[in-house]
Amino acid sequence: MNKIQPDQKRDPRIELAADLYVWGHPLVVIHRTRALHCSRGGPGLLRHRLELSTARDRTVVGPNNDTLYSTGWYDLRKGDLRLDIPPIDHPDRYWSVMLLDAFTHVTYVSRRQYGVEGTSVRLTYDPRAEHDHTRRADTIALGTPTVWVLVRTLVDGPEDLIRARTVQQGITVTAPPNHPTEATPPPPGRPNEVHSAGASFFDELRQALLVDPPAAWHPKLTPEQQKLLDPSVDPEILAAGVIQGHQRILAVGFGADRFQNGWGTRSRGTQFGQNVLARAACAQFTLAGHHRQENSSYSARQDNLGEPLDGRRRLTLRFPAGEEPPARAFWSLTVYGPDMFFYDNPFNRYSIGDRTPGLLRNADGLSITIGGEPPADLSNWLPAPAGPYMLGLRIYEGRSDVVEATWFPPPLMRS
Repeated sequence: MNKIQPDQKRDPRIELAADLYVWGHPLVVIHRTRALHCSRGGPGLLRHRLELSTARDRTVVGPNNDTLYSTGWYDLRKGDLRLDIPPIDHPDRYWSVMLLDAFTHVTYVSRRQYGVEGTSVRLTYDPRAEHDHTRRADTIALGTPTVWVLVRTLVDGPEDLIRARTVQQGITVTAPPNHPTEATPPPPGRPNEVHSAGASFFDELRQALLVDPPAAWHPKLTPEQQKLLDPSVDPEILAAGVIQGHQRILAVGFGADRFQNGWGTRSRGTQFGQNVLARAACAQFTLAGHHRQENSSYSARQDNLGEPLDGRRRLTLRFPAGEEPPARAFWSLTVYGPDMFFYDNPFNRYSIGDRTPGLLRNADGLSITIGGEPPADLSNWLPAPAGPYMLGLRIYEGRSDVVEATWFPPPLMRS
């Protein structure tokens, strides 16, 4: 991508264009994601993926290898939806339905709120009323017509896969009879590469806003920023704004704001409020991320010597006895490549967690090794690429100190 020219830096419209890019970035990412998914299967249907995600899955960044995914895209202009959850087969089965509007606001229908007895919820479009996500409800209002329904069903080891599929397929979304289901054209580019569109990003933004105007409670544009949506604006100004806006998003990165033991975490999860830059960074790097009450994520930034992670150096993560990640549901540790997709390794092992078959614990606790050459015993080893990588720890339904971001994992010790 070209750099901003010195004479352009003095034009205040570039700053406004960068503001507009950051504000609209999540909306365009969502619309590209919808187009990508619906070009393969069409909207209006909840589609169940019957296998756990692998390195071949490259649609949404930062996937997990713990749950079966089900996904569907719906247009609430066609009418309300009915979400039905059957009774779950046992109380330890984690399940959740994440509802994302077109600006990535998250609402849940999940085990944490609704238990395992089954429920039925109506989903409706109401841009005036922001839903209280902390309470269970019979009706949930979404702020945009576009809603992404993303279901996660826990698989408790390979022998549990068939039972997990039965639970997964019992979760249904009923759309109005007139809801379209035909496949749609693919997007003009990948969702995590919207910055590559240059000035045409704003063409995509204008089209997306025709379908999904922001809710009344969403952060508003200033009149000056709004003017840059006019198609007559100089495309060079807009292209320079995209460059500057993307640089802002890269500077935020994963958005960690609390750090300890070489790990970072977002203390507010994906509850961004008026912070449009943090929302854009999440859409770029961890689309469909969670509220901390549901899942608290930690990313490793360095080892105990302050060095960045490199898979050529073996690291050890040791949890003393009784001090494994405090999760009411489950926890898992995952290696990602620099592109935030699974590291493609010959062992097809992408994560280790409390349910990993054959995981070895002793009287002193649990030790996990990451990277380096494969050890003789692979039970507690997680492969990592020879070079930079990202290590993420997820804790689903964490203890209060996890939700409050005062608990942190131990340091990664150089072996």
